Amino acid sequence: MSLDLIRIDDRLVHGQVVVGWGTYLKTNRIILCNDLIADSELERDMFMSAEETAPYPLKISVYTQEQTLKELYTPPKNSEKIILLVETPHDLLQLVRSGLKIDKINVGGMHYGEGKRQLTPYIYVDDNDIVAFKKMCELGIYLEGKDVPASKSIDISKII
Repeated sequence: MSLDLIRIDDRLVHGQVVVGWGTYLKTNRIILCNDLIADSELERDMFMSAEETAPYPLKISVYTQEQTLKELYTPPKNSEKIILLVETPHDLLQLVRSGLKIDKINVGGMHYGEGKRQLTPYIYVDDNDIVAFKKMCELGIYLEGKDVPASKSIDISKII
């Protein structure tokens, strides 16, 4: 299965993803990978409700890490254009360590929190985030900081 965008964004499914990136990439499916949300019917339904308000036909799937890997290695049933969303660099590193083969990550919104410092106006990190980013760089994965498609791309490896 082909992924058109692999994005770290702590807000997960929201306007920048659905309207900004989804419209730009002509996405028809978003896979949200998050164990806690996948295990909560209320939260899962809340994120999946964005299907109804998207300005184009969209399917949202909410999966655990294990389900995500299984789904990504299942042959596609049609020509899906997919965005994979994770909440943190650690979530993505865990997918990579479990066998997901990727060469580029879009780092979107990682917002301010206690103990975090600013890398860009929309990316705040703590020491654990930096460690995860460095491990992904060591694996040859390009980390692109870019909140919306029209923004300038930032090579995260050069600022960590």
